[in-house]
Amino acid sequence: METNKIYNENCLDTMSRMQDKCIDLTVTSPPYDNLRTYNGYSFDFESIAKELYRVTKEGGVVVWVVGDATIKGSETGTSFRQALYFKECGFNLHDTMIYEKDAIAFPDKNRYQSSFEYMFVFSKNAPNAKNIIHDRKNISFGRKVSGTNRMANGETKKAGGYGNDIKEFGARWNVWRIKTNKGNKK
Repeated sequence: METNKIYNENCLDTMSRMQDKCIDLTVTSPPYDNLRTYNGYSFDFESIAKELYRVTKEGGVVVWVVGDATIKGSETGTSFRQALYFKECGFNLHDTMIYEKDAIAFPDKNRYQSSFEYMFVFSKNAPNAKNIIHDRKNISFGRKVSGTNRMANGETKKAGGYGNDIKEFGARWNVWRIKTNKGNKK
C-alpha cells in the first residue's frame, strides 16, 4: 500500500491489505446505531475491531469516538458494548474521554440534553507516545504542593511532589470541549 494516499473504500478492504502491526494511531468516528444509511454501507463492528487490533503496533493507540442512539426513551449502550469488545480483542482501555459539543441540533423535550460523545482511547499494551497537553491554567500556581493521599489500606501519605512548586499549566482534563458551530450561521 502507498503511504500518504487516501483510499476511499470499505476500511475492512483497506486493512486486509495492511501488514500486521503497522499502524501507530487510528482516530475514527464510525457510524453507530444505524442513525444514518450511508448509501447502504453495512457496519461490521466486530470485524473492524479485530482488524484494528491486528494492524495496530505494540504501544499503538486507537481513539474510538462514539455515542449512543436513544430508542423509545432508552439509550442503547452500544458505545459500552463496543468498548468491552475492544477489550475482548486484546486492547487495553487506556482512557475514557468525553468530547463535549458546544451546541446540539435537535434537543429532546423529555430528558437532559445529550451534548457529548465518548472518546475511548484503546492501546495495545502501554502507549509508546505520551504527549500530554498541558494547557489548563492551575489556580494554585505559585504555591507549593501540599496535602495527603489516602492509600488502599486507609492510611495517608504526603501527596506526590509534596513541597514542589505548582506549575502554571497542568495537564488537560479528559473532557474536551470542541466547537461544533451547530445552530450558528457562521
